[in-house]
Amino acid sequence: MTQLAAVATDTEIKAAADYFSKLRPQFRIRVIETDTVPRTHVAGWILAVDKAGPREPTGQRIVEVPEDAEQFEHRDSHTRFIAYVPVGAIKAGKELVSSGGMGKSIACNGCHEADLKGAGDVPGIVGRSPSYIMRQLFDIQSGLRAGITIAPMVPVVSRLTIAEMIQISSFLATLH
Repeated sequence: MTQLAAVATDTEIKAAADYFSKLRPQFRIRVIETDTVPRTHVAGWILAVDKAGPREPTGQRIVEVPEDAEQFEHRDSHTRFIAYVPVGAIKAGKELVSSGGMGKSIACNGCHEADLKGAGDVPGIVGRSPSYIMRQLFDIQSGLRAGITIAPMVPVVSRLTIAEMIQISSFLATLH
């Protein structure tokens, strides 16, 4: 990819940017609130469901797996995912996203726009993988992500608990 980019003309780069910027997002994650999740194992770079395995408590985590591991292994861009989250996470996340949770944080629509689809340099946060959103929130809070573009997020996440970040991530993944 780097070699291709190195020889691309300005016209080709503009055409590619124009094409990709017009693609509509594909929402391929189904969020399920549950007290128990299928047992999983690491398969390459993903979690895969142990088909014959027992279920285990969800706890305070997000368990995100492809609906069809073989489809994912074949790098099918239409692979759908299931994100198992704690019961009540979506409703609690909606409250945190819309109001900041009574001073715990800041409502997301102040920066990410009313539809939470972002504007300019501020990214859209709807319909993304809850594992991805969780990682971003955690990394910002812990200081692993830093810099001038991240600075506005630091006060937003500084007082959030892991459970609250899971709730926010779970809710955002349900939106389109």
